Amino acid sequence: MIGLLCGPRAKWAVLLIWLGVVAVLGSAAGQLESVQKDDIAAYLPASADSARAVKRILGMQGENLSPATIVYERPGGLTEADQAEIARDAKAFAGVTGVVAEIAPPTGGKSFGRAEFDKELAPYRDARGRLPEQLREVERKLRLPTLTKTIKLIATQRSGDGQAAQTVVIVRDHGGRETAAIVDRLRRIIDDGRPAGLAAHVTGLVGFQADALAVFSTVDSDLLLAALGVAMVVLLVTYRSAILWLVPLGTVLVGLVVAMGVNYGLARSGVITVSSVAVSLLMVLVIGAGTDYALLVVARYREELRRHADRHEAMAVALRRAGPAVAASAATVVAGLLCLLVAELNSTRGLGPVSAVGVTCAMLAMMTLLPAVMVVLGRWVFWPFVPHYDPDAEEHPADRGMWGALGRRIGRNPRLVWAVTAMVLCLCACGLVSYRAGGLGNADVFLSRPGSVVGQEIAERHFPSGAADPVQVVTTEQYVRDVIIDTAQRPEVTAISLGAAGNGDILLNVTVRAGDGQESEQRRVLALRDRLRAVAAPDVNVGGNVALVADLERGAQRDRAVIIPLVLLVVFAVLTLLLRSLVAPLLLLATVVLSFLATLGISSLAFTHLFGFSGVDQGFVLLVFVFLVALGVDYNIFLMHRVREEAHRHSTARSAVLGLGSTGGVITSAGVVLAGTFAVLVVLPLTQTVQLAFAVAVGVLIDTMVVRSVLVIALTLDIGDAIWWPSGLARGVRWRRPGPRPYRPPRVRTVRPQVTLRPGRPRRPVRPRVMLRSGGDVVGRSEKMRGEFSGK
Repeated sequence: MIGLLCGPRAKWAVLLIWLGVVAVLGSAAGQLESVQKDDIAAYLPASADSARAVKRILGMQGENLSPATIVYERPGGLTEADQAEIARDAKAFAGVTGVVAEIAPPTGGKSFGRAEFDKELAPYRDARGRLPEQLREVERKLRLPTLTKTIKLIATQRSGDGQAAQTVVIVRDHGGRETAAIVDRLRRIIDDGRPAGLAAHVTGLVGFQADALAVFSTVDSDLLLAALGVAMVVLLVTYRSAILWLVPLGTVLVGLVVAMGVNYGLARSGVITVSSVAVSLLMVLVIGAGTDYALLVVARYREELRRHADRHEAMAVALRRAGPAVAASAATVVAGLLCLLVAELNSTRGLGPVSAVGVTCAMLAMMTLLPAVMVVLGRWVFWPFVPHYDPDAEEHPADRGMWGALGRRIGRNPRLVWAVTAMVLCLCACGLVSYRAGGLGNADVFLSRPGSVVGQEIAERHFPSGAADPVQVVTTEQYVRDVIIDTAQRPEVTAISLGAAGNGDILLNVTVRAGDGQESEQRRVLALRDRLRAVAAPDVNVGGNVALVADLERGAQRDRAVIIPLVLLVVFAVLTLLLRSLVAPLLLLATVVLSFLATLGISSLAFTHLFGFSGVDQGFVLLVFVFLVALGVDYNIFLMHRVREEAHRHSTARSAVLGLGSTGGVITSAGVVLAGTFAVLVVLPLTQTVQLAFAVAVGVLIDTMVVRSVLVIALTLDIGDAIWWPSGLARGVRWRRPGPRPYRPPRVRTVRPQVTLRPGRPRRPVRPRVMLRSGGDVVGRSEKMRGEFSGK
């Protein structure tokens, strides 16, 4: 059916339709950046405790307010000029649009200060003026400003050593570029007129978000060019043509534009959530997967051009034979990505449909637009190696090439080959002992040291840990006293301050002493949450950045437990429908899972001993699994679909060699393209993207070079016809007997001529009669004994 799209007239209709689609969606593609959301709180489900805290804070404030901490430092001590500059900056901050300089107090406008607080405590003092143990902790830790009609939010604190100062500024955090613009204005203020030698940086959650967004804003174009460059180099090497590479690459760009336009429309209507990471992955995935599909279609088209005089007929046959593999490959990737819709984390759930739209658009472009363009251009597009029609061309020259030779070598002892290969992959998987769980802290997200990271380091040197990023405890007026008293008893709590109030809720900012690492700090915050639940549940929620990261890790654990089995089930179903077998899909899934474990082991060793990463991103394992299983199965689909096609005419053993010989070059090129395009993610100086790029690139190369070329072929040769059970291709399989004999390549026997001299008349010369005899070539169980002589 799809072959009709490249007919003499239909090809022009296909071109016109795609031109219309690009014209409609082209402008929308350029606006995809405007609907991106990178707020960490938006990544969590509404049921998470920290997300509930954010919602209650929004209810009392009317909008999302986040602290931005401006840190100043002079190693020799702050001078009077420094202090004057800090004071001028604080006044200038109050005039910035988007900065909240004051809010209504929790007391509803009533005056309340230290004197009023002492009156509240007076009834609890004994004759000596001492408070009970619990209230002494409250008096020592509670930081209570003077509350009048409004609270001045912009406050400056000087460090005990006199070398640093920090000013906390509350900004309206709408996420994305609006918040980043506010941070940029704050940075311009602190840079304007700053005395020489005085360092100043914006840090805190808002500062980290602005720096992360700046990374994506400045390198998106570099990422696209790098990915296209990798694809161009591989296409040039593969096709060895000065013109042909332009056609697949141009078609990929068309698919990317359409995918970005469709995603913009879905995000604008609120159907999906688009993040900066999702957009970067979309570019890489469309270029990598689209180039893979183009390689397969063009390779089969070139093969059919030698068998058909009419290029339209050749393309129709190529699509009829390669189309099911491409469609099944895309369906596998899309189905695996759509499994992310059941994720609990919004960040993971939004990544699935964005990438699925990209793969779908890439597949449609390669199955319709690319064939139409190739047919319009004709055979000359392959110049200088133009495939000419040759009715006497050999049907299966593939088994004589490098990949066919590899298949014959494996066939000498396939059981030993797959056993050794599986053992090597298992040894690689042992590297998982180096895996570091627990997620990444704010400073660990960046490979470089932007201003937010430097500012946090300064704050940690001179101020109590956690002061710039407090834990946010939200409770009701009924339980606020119990919560304050119980929180003050915790030894890790160093200070408590009142924040906003409204709707019957009160916000407490709690400073928690840092432990020996991020995981220890998370444990302390989670222990505080559990304790407060016992005091005021369900009227208390604990939020803040540390709590958000902890909830992200919990959500990631749940998503891994649910999505990984679901992806395996979906991929198994697609393979079963394509190969019409139960044994082959199970075999392919087992090899891909083994490849995934080996990739994780290699990546864990590299992250720990080569890159020195302090941890692994929460979504790393799940995303790597989805990409490797879906994309890794692609190459097995390309291979086994060709093997199954050949199995209708030959034995499974010979079909495996023919399939490897026919697809070896194109699949290797496809794997290099996909690995290279994912590898270019390292241009983003973020730990999570580098980790994902490294793991997917290594995994794809393992799938391409080892799993598909060696492991799958060895297993197929060892199992034989039984791999197609229960379809009709499993000819004469008897399960009670041992497995079928491994494929043995035909022996090349020396042809010994037997000369018989026939005596004739004495005057005539004697003419020898040569009879050439050769033994039978055993190619497979189902093939007949035959002898042939190709010489003349």
